[in-house]
Amino acid sequence: MGGSAFSPASIITTRRAQTQAAALAEDVGCPSSTSEEIVACLRQLPARVLNDAQTKLLAISGPFQYWGPVIDGIYLQQPLAKALQRPRLQKVDLLIGSAQQDGLISRAKAIKKFEESQGRANSKTAFYQALQNSLGGEESNSFIEDAATWYYSLEHSTDDYSSFSRALENATRDQFITCPIINMASHWAAASQGNVFMYHVPESSSQGSSGQEFLLDIQYAFGLPFYSKYEVQYTEEEKGLSLKIMQYISNFINSGNPNYLHSFSRRMLGVMPAWPMYLSSDDGDNYKEFTASLPTLKGLKKADCSFWSDYITRLKVSTGSASGGEPSSENSSDETPSEAPSLASQPLGDEVAYSR
Repeated sequence: MGGSAFSPASIITTRRAQTQAAALAEDVGCPSSTSEEIVACLRQLPARVLNDAQTKLLAISGPFQYWGPVIDGIYLQQPLAKALQRPRLQKVDLLIGSAQQDGLISRAKAIKKFEESQGRANSKTAFYQALQNSLGGEESNSFIEDAATWYYSLEHSTDDYSSFSRALENATRDQFITCPIINMASHWAAASQGNVFMYHVPESSSQGSSGQEFLLDIQYAFGLPFYSKYEVQYTEEEKGLSLKIMQYISNFINSGNPNYLHSFSRRMLGVMPAWPMYLSSDDGDNYKEFTASLPTLKGLKKADCSFWSDYITRLKVSTGSASGGEPSSENSSDETPSEAPSLASQPLGDEVAYSR
């Protein structure tokens, strides 16, 4: 749910880990003369103190002040995507999915609310600038940032702040969450590592979910519509959908296949719609949409992910940018979020192929 070894955010560099550790140490009053002193001091602090300090840093510096694995040559010897190329001794079935409501802005809402409740305001401009900078990667490739801004402005005007925010949310969601999940499903299916099943939760007008911090797939899979505290917020249709999704998950946990029936609730009546596997063939990109009728669809975000995997990859090569860069909130730019870059001076080339 919302994660993949193919995400640009799956690992962080040693330099960035050291920078973040120094920032955390400064915030909690630890000496920062050597790495050994920083680590020794941080290890002595209660977890709550570290968590509160990290939450504050996330709100101030943007959503890329996160922690992650570092390739240290001991515990992790290569990027996670490359590690997946190694032969496995046994097959493992995979059920993977994403939600349109997920995104870096969405994930940061709770953090921002917490900080505001503590009386610590932060700059929206700095927050969105950090997101925009991330599109260019750690190497701060302005061509990539410009291309992404252009592509996602096709469906959202950049004239007003809210539209720009939605376009930026979509761009970072596709780059860091949704497309890497699809890449993971494709890799697993092509390598015959096990049966693969994929789902997606589209944008929803559900009233039940509007006041919840959890994404809809979490709400439905864990039966939130049946909790006494929340059940009045959900319709009977939403409760029925939650039952079916719980049945799928229960089936998969017990057999590795969401179609193999496992009885878990006497409330569950009727036949479940078949959930076809995600296959590596050209016409095999099946996924189950988590809506009332549970339709099976194909080609999730095909154009958007092609933009990142094809166009941006070629752009990195043509501009001499190293591939596989990671996002960073440390990059700087003189542009403000309301002033989206223009590609008018750049040759159109393959951009026409991505016109909507």
